[in-house]
Amino acid sequence: MYKFNLFIKNAKPTGKFRQILSPYNSRLVGEVEIPDAEAVEQAFQNAEEMYKSLMVNMPAFQRAEILYKVSNLIKENTEELAQLIAAEGGKPVKDARVEVIRAANTVKMSGDTALTLNGTQLTMDRAKGSENHIAFTIKQPIGAVLAISAFNHPVNLICHQVATSFAAGNTVLVKPASQTALSCFKVVEFFKMAGLEDGVINVIPISGGETDKIVSDKRIRFITFIGSGEVGWNIKKKVHPGCGIALEHGGTAVAVVDKSADLSKALPSIIKGGFYHAGQVCVSTQNVFIHESIFETAKNTLIELAKKLITGDPNDEKTDVGPIINQPEHQRVIDWINLAKEAGANIELGGNAMPNQCIEPTILSNTNYDMLVMNSEIFGPVINLNPYNDLNKVINDCNNTPFMFQNAIYSKDIDVALHFARKVDSKAVIINDSTAFRVDWMPFGGSKESGYSVGGVQYSIEDVIEEKLIVIKNEY
Repeated sequence: MYKFNLFIKNAKPTGKFRQILSPYNSRLVGEVEIPDAEAVEQAFQNAEEMYKSLMVNMPAFQRAEILYKVSNLIKENTEELAQLIAAEGGKPVKDARVEVIRAANTVKMSGDTALTLNGTQLTMDRAKGSENHIAFTIKQPIGAVLAISAFNHPVNLICHQVATSFAAGNTVLVKPASQTALSCFKVVEFFKMAGLEDGVINVIPISGGETDKIVSDKRIRFITFIGSGEVGWNIKKKVHPGCGIALEHGGTAVAVVDKSADLSKALPSIIKGGFYHAGQVCVSTQNVFIHESIFETAKNTLIELAKKLITGDPNDEKTDVGPIINQPEHQRVIDWINLAKEAGANIELGGNAMPNQCIEPTILSNTNYDMLVMNSEIFGPVINLNPYNDLNKVINDCNNTPFMFQNAIYSKDIDVALHFARKVDSKAVIINDSTAFRVDWMPFGGSKESGYSVGGVQYSIEDVIEEKLIVIKNEY
């Protein structure tokens, strides 16, 4: 069992610990010490003081060396981290291993980028009167960053938020998801093992209500938030003037299967995109539109593929679909399925609750955008199948929803694929791969109510730096 004390320099122990139980079988995975108001204030003081005394003077090569060491430590502890992710977060361990490998690369790329934060020179002799000047920009850190993270990628998301902020030269206050705080503590311990002084990174595993009280603190220069739109947009209203913010919420990802698609590749991709981590991913495939000429064939194949998925213990090597993160969310997904059924949806597969907070992989048909299962993020192992014959109608219906993150189209017809890609209102369109496709260096984020700004290593680092202009007048 894991037990982590406060990770806040100079904070007095509170002696109050929160137990973290497996969402699958409620076994005790570990405990984390909960900071009181005094400890949280100490964390803020640390962030401010360590920025002024250490980080503004820490050269890029030193930040990169620490990040490279952290990356190696993550690699060396891949199996432990994967088992921990599965135990506290419910992600199947075989998928958790992939997450850890990605996290190591995320941290390494953060170190690489720290070494290449270059400004630019401006041409100054473009107008009379400015010809005797030289101008250039330099990139500097901004100060304390508050990182509020999510449960579904508890190692890699922490790395995306913490490693990038540190790579830019900032201090970090990190508030992990309550259910997956253990993974966060393991990652920040690696920073300490890599030689980073205490106080640069401070972990504040407080409740959502307590977090709401600190987001307006004037010592915070930037907030990076990954979680529900309801919480994120409320935070945006409360930040003080001058504080930047990036929000990453969920979506109702659409996958279109054109009549020219290679079904042998497209359909397994849809199954993985819809049921990976029990659908608890912001870009999980949710609403699938299949050309009417191949609808029955594709539907029957998807059902057969989904039947082969093994649902159960996330720490079991054979498991494909693990539990829902908590009981209220489990009940919500079941309720939405039942509401869809009452409104006329067909349950082609699954639809039932299982023991240990699991839900059968579920395929629905005859759904529409009046149903919660289509117009809101399901965040569960559910996909909706509907036929279409007019791609423009699919695009229009999709564009009329408030959630837009990543959508996909499977097609061998490049004109059809690019038409969809250009016309649909999402930050990204994936052609011939899953809506859930992501590499950690690409821009990643939602539009409309699905988010604000974009993530990705380079983009997240640019968020937490300031580009300062320096102008020199030549007197001779």
